[in-house]
Amino acid sequence: MFTQEIYPIPKLSPSVYSDIPFLEIGIDGVVKQLKNINQNKATGPDELPARVLKEAAAGITPIITHIFQQSYNTSKLPDDWLQALVTPIHKKSLKSDPANYRPISLTCILCKVMEHIILSNMWKHLHKHNILLHFQHGFQSGLSCESQLIETVHDWITAMDNKSQTDAILLDFAKAFDKVPHKRLLSKLAFYGITGNKKNWIKSFLSHRKQRVSVNGALSDNTCVTSGVPQGSVLGPVLFLLYINDINNNIQSPIRLFADDSIIYRIIKSETDNNILQSDLIQLQTWSNKWQMEFNIPKCVHLPITKKTKPRLHSYSLCGVPLSTVSSHPYLGIKLDTKLTWANHITDIASKSSKVLGMIKRTLGPCKPNVKETAYNMLVRPKLEYASPTWNPHTTTQIKHLEKVQHCAARIVKNNHRRQTATTDLIATLGWPTLERRRIIKQAMTFYKI
Repeated sequence: MFTQEIYPIPKLSPSVYSDIPFLEIGIDGVVKQLKNINQNKATGPDELPARVLKEAAAGITPIITHIFQQSYNTSKLPDDWLQALVTPIHKKSLKSDPANYRPISLTCILCKVMEHIILSNMWKHLHKHNILLHFQHGFQSGLSCESQLIETVHDWITAMDNKSQTDAILLDFAKAFDKVPHKRLLSKLAFYGITGNKKNWIKSFLSHRKQRVSVNGALSDNTCVTSGVPQGSVLGPVLFLLYINDINNNIQSPIRLFADDSIIYRIIKSETDNNILQSDLIQLQTWSNKWQMEFNIPKCVHLPITKKTKPRLHSYSLCGVPLSTVSSHPYLGIKLDTKLTWANHITDIASKSSKVLGMIKRTLGPCKPNVKETAYNMLVRPKLEYASPTWNPHTTTQIKHLEKVQHCAARIVKNNHRRQTATTDLIATLGWPTLERRRIIKQAMTFYKI
């Protein structure tokens, strides 16, 4: 599971970034962080409840500030801060397969407060020097899966309008967050100017960590964590972004990233473009070998995007293994297809939403209408509207396909399944706008934000 670091550590070119300044932790910042704690957060290994820390913030802030400053100055962390309870969260597919779970670390709340302070200082440095890649949309304010999808699909549709073909390679890292080797990561932090006490504190934060798995109250034995950034921590995601921040070096084709979800694509006009894209894949393989980030080859696929009836087909390979060519594939929560018709995606979300509606009907049937309406708004409608500015349908068939789900929801909420009652009347009574109208409004809001 963990990465055994290979020596020697790759050497980076001389840094062009200034060193991050020394951090003076102020009482005002600490009390603000403590008062903003979500009191429903689970208690960490130190068993200090979030509610106690929040309500006692004014009184304990001076001593907490002193502990934080001492920790930063000496680059030492309390033992409890280096402990984690790992909760497995199911991602997809069979629940009986341990590989289908994402490990989320439950760490001490006070350690997370300290991480917030460190991260806030780091963000100022990263933004000042414009360090993070502009096409990396993960874990950054104002950017999201939706913004990444909009930019990517815009490129593809522009190529389709010009009667061109785009070959997209959807890449998947194997256990990306768990694989990050610590010494390689620290060398990259130093390159980006994160040096001195900040680097030493992060080194201590990553070193000598221990974790154990918690399932239904049962705990495993402690295991030493020798690689990776803790998932569920505050610093972990940004440390990962910095680790893969040079993935585009010597790459000629456009590449898009959302944390570890990456996609590389190129407009194909001749065999030369096919060869360039293949060369970029070889370069990515070289990068992954150098920095010990392993690709999950079976999940990496080639998706040709074009309106042409006879697309130019090319066999791409990664790490010496030929990639499968697919006609559709999920990416960042939506289902892409070769012609970007969104038919597969709309069918998929309508099916999933209908299943959830069935569950609501079975379990909440005797409940009051407002309870069932809340369940629909929280569990079903988000599935129907996720990233809709990217795929908002224009055909009558697809629009009606989605509206049928809301019609069914209206009957369940009003407990009226008589054929004589028009669903439009039920929806009007509930005051629901059509899903089409909601998507148009969301598109307008997204356009305004852009």
